[in-house]
Amino acid sequence: MCPLSVYYGPATRQAVSTLGGFDVVVLHPTLYAPADLQALRAGGTRVLGYLSVGEDHAFGDVACVPGSAPYHCGVNAEWGSVVVDAGHPAWREVVLMRAEQVLEHTDGLLLDTLDSADPAATLELVRALRAAAPQATLMANRGFGLLPGLTPLVQSVLFEAFSTTHSPRLAAHDREGLAYTAHWLAVLRAAGLPVFALDYAAKPKLIAFARARAAQYAVPTFVTNRDLTLPGGL
Repeated sequence: MCPLSVYYGPATRQAVSTLGGFDVVVLHPTLYAPADLQALRAGGTRVLGYLSVGEDHAFGDVACVPGSAPYHCGVNAEWGSVVVDAGHPAWREVVLMRAEQVLEHTDGLLLDTLDSADPAATLELVRALRAAAPQATLMANRGFGLLPGLTPLVQSVLFEAFSTTHSPRLAAHDREGLAYTAHWLAVLRAAGLPVFALDYAAKPKLIAFARARAAQYAVPTFVTNRDLTLPGGL
C-alpha cells in the first residue's frame, strides 16, 4: 500500500476504491456514507478526518458566515475561512463537538490551521482534544509554533508545502524556503515524530521536483493539485 493520500473531493465509487490503496487517508468524513468509511478501515486503511483548529469554515451542512460567532476574528480570503480566538470557550465547545462527530466513523484527526491563531491557546485546544479522545490518532498539519508542547500530543506531522507552494502560484520554494522546510524537518525528526510531506503541483517538472526532493530527505510524499481533489495524487 502507498503511505498517504490527502483527498477533499467527493466520495465517488472510484475515489473510495483508490483511497483503499493507501495506508493512511485524510478526508472530509461528512462527505462519506459510514459504510464507505468502515469498508476502508476494514481493508487496513487508517482514516483520519479533517478538523480545523485555528480557523472556522463550513462544516458538513453548517455554513460559516464571518462575524456570526463571538470567536470570529479576521477572514482568510484565500480559503474563505475565518481565523478564530482559539481560547474562546464557545470555540472550544465547537471544536470538541466537531471532533466527536468526525471520530464516530474514523480512526483519528488531521489537525489543520494550527498556525493561524494564538499559539498558546491553540496548544491548549489540542491538549483538550487529546484528553477527549485519548485513543485517537492525531496528525498535525505543520504547527511548528506549538513545538515542543505539541510533540507528546500527536502521533505524526503532515508537512504541507514541503518542497512547493501554491501561493501566489504553483512553484518550487526558493532557496530560503527550501532551507526553512529542511530545518523544520530536522526539528520534527529530532523530536521523534514521523513526517509525511504534502506538495502541490500541476506540470511534470514540478511534480518530479517535489518527488525527487522528498526522496532526497527520505520523507513519504503525496503530490496533488491545489484543491486536493485527486484521490491518487499526481
